[in-house]
Amino acid sequence: MLALLGHNIEEIRPLVALRALVLSLLAGVLLYALLRLLLKDGLRAALVASVILVLFFTYGHVYAFLEPLQPLGFSPGRHRFLLPLWLLLFVSGIRWALRRRDLSGLTQGLNTISAVVLLFPLAQIALFGLRSLQASQVVQAQQAPFELQLPQDPPDIYYIVLDAYARDDILRQDLGLDNRPFLDELRELGFYIAPCSQSNYAQTQLSLTSSLNFTYLPDLSPEFQPGQTSRAGVAEFLRHNRARQALEGLGYTVIAFETGFKVTEWEDADIFLTRPSNPYGELQVLEGMNDFEVLFLRSTAGLALIDATALLPQFIQQDLENPSRIHYERIRYGLDELKRMPERSGPKFVFAHLVSPHPPFVFNAQGEFEVTDQDDLEGYRQQIRFLNREIIPILQTLIEQSDTPPVILLQADHGAIHMPPGKRMAILNAYYLPRGGQDLLYENISPVNSFRLIFDYYFGGNFGLLEDGSYFSSYQQPFDFTLIKDPRADCAPE
Repeated sequence: MLALLGHNIEEIRPLVALRALVLSLLAGVLLYALLRLLLKDGLRAALVASVILVLFFTYGHVYAFLEPLQPLGFSPGRHRFLLPLWLLLFVSGIRWALRRRDLSGLTQGLNTISAVVLLFPLAQIALFGLRSLQASQVVQAQQAPFELQLPQDPPDIYYIVLDAYARDDILRQDLGLDNRPFLDELRELGFYIAPCSQSNYAQTQLSLTSSLNFTYLPDLSPEFQPGQTSRAGVAEFLRHNRARQALEGLGYTVIAFETGFKVTEWEDADIFLTRPSNPYGELQVLEGMNDFEVLFLRSTAGLALIDATALLPQFIQQDLENPSRIHYERIRYGLDELKRMPERSGPKFVFAHLVSPHPPFVFNAQGEFEVTDQDDLEGYRQQIRFLNREIIPILQTLIEQSDTPPVILLQADHGAIHMPPGKRMAILNAYYLPRGGQDLLYENISPVNSFRLIFDYYFGGNFGLLEDGSYFSSYQQPFDFTLIKDPRADCAPE
């Protein structure tokens, strides 16, 4: 449990693991107590319980390791092979534990090994917390007043991020989806669409941190350099970014949404909007399993049950599906609340990170709840069709019902995750900049320059524009960047 939490600590809050951790501990204690009652021997009961628990908690990991070998031919990475093997290990392990004579020395050795093994994830979690604290101090130390002026009628500013929304040429050529009608509707509303826009980075945390601080990551912190593997400081720079600081200093109300992705949940915003059905936050006390709990269950022998979902009782199937249902509700709630934003008195800065069309795929084209495998490209196309249908009326409402024409950024943080690096960076990037602001836009503008242009034009700033660059990196080496050239033929520099 702690190892899985430590491995994912950059993406989730520790609270999401609390319920599963408590239940796992209780299950282990009850198993030990029952075996001690049956065997009348505490050390032997502990050894038998350990055999059972090790086999239960390692099954999913072994399955995940062996499953990729299947395309090569015969592989034991299937339940019909692995389950009998695990049953054999279970019987053999129990027999060995019951026949073992010298238990005191073995127990001491196993306890030492367990303590050492526990130290690794605990240290990983603690180190992440320490680095996050240090980053928070750096962010606070770097805060400085911005030389900006509040206009007479300050516009509301909307930063709407459609996670992993690919550019039209990638959608058409690689995914078989003609997105031009949607883009034409945006243009009719007055949007400028940058036809050659690429994201500055390939991952949400990196991309949004760059765009909201309107600079490249190496210029933010010396920690964001090649060779570094921890993203610990990125979250702090993202939550308390320079764009937010500048607008708060001008008296703007900051409004943010529940997203399910901790680094884009600005819970300390002036207004943080969450689903009414989520009164206990990430604990989800009154709801079914959360994402982490399903992930944890898939790392255990529970994987065999999950893969046999059709054979399970209906209430268990619904519980396993609960994270997808919650994701569906989050997106729906975010879209509904965006429509109501003009009702709130301004000026306001609205940050809406909608984790779609990024997996999980939970919408069909009509907006109904329908779960599709994340490797299914049709599922991605369905999310695009749904969003196209929903976004236009929302934007129309924001424009028509605002007393002062708003500034709207409709932007992807990166492109489709199914695409190779050269095409993953191509993104939807659309701007509604009233009062002549769009005259400053150009075809390959990238997110790093969005707020620079807005602050210079509407608030008298003097930031200027940076050179637009697109840098790919892997999740394992997040700061080892590779410059990506635009794959669109008519966008390539001469």
